Amino acid sequence: MIRRLLAALLVILVAAPGLLGSAGCAAIARRHPSAGVPIDRRPTPPPPDTSAVTAIPAEPAPSAATPPPAPDVKPTPPAQVPPVETAMSPEERHAALERIAADTTAAGSAVRKCAGKSLLPDQESVFDTTRSLLAQIRSALVRDELWRAESLARKARQLALSLECR
Repeated sequence: MIRRLLAALLVILVAAPGLLGSAGCAAIARRHPSAGVPIDRRPTPPPPDTSAVTAIPAEPAPSAATPPPAPDVKPTPPAQVPPVETAMSPEERHAALERIAADTTAAGSAVRKCAGKSLLPDQESVFDTTRSLLAQIRSALVRDELWRAESLARKARQLALSLECR
């Protein structure tokens, strides 16, 4: 008796996925009439209702048909955000400049030690990147971007620490 019950249960479990699977597909086909239709032949669904959503207007994408503006016409720049340095006190500015000077001095010293020496490829990469960072620091200081110069100087110093030239 128990064997027959287990055998019947086993048959039901083996057959059930096939039965459920076909019933599931039929149910989907009834709910979605386009289920058996290739995607390129299906109707386009209506766009979502966006009347309740306030969207930020986006700039139109440049098209190939739109010619670029004439070279003598300058587009109006977006509203300028005041630089971070305007919020710095003179003491904070002085401290930032001191940190930049200390970091660039250390990085520059390491670069000068390695200049003209034969370096391994990984050392050459670190050397070139450090020199590039030093140039970017000078550029940031010219534009009075102390926050950027300080970040670059910190990176240059950290990179320069890995240069071992004697």
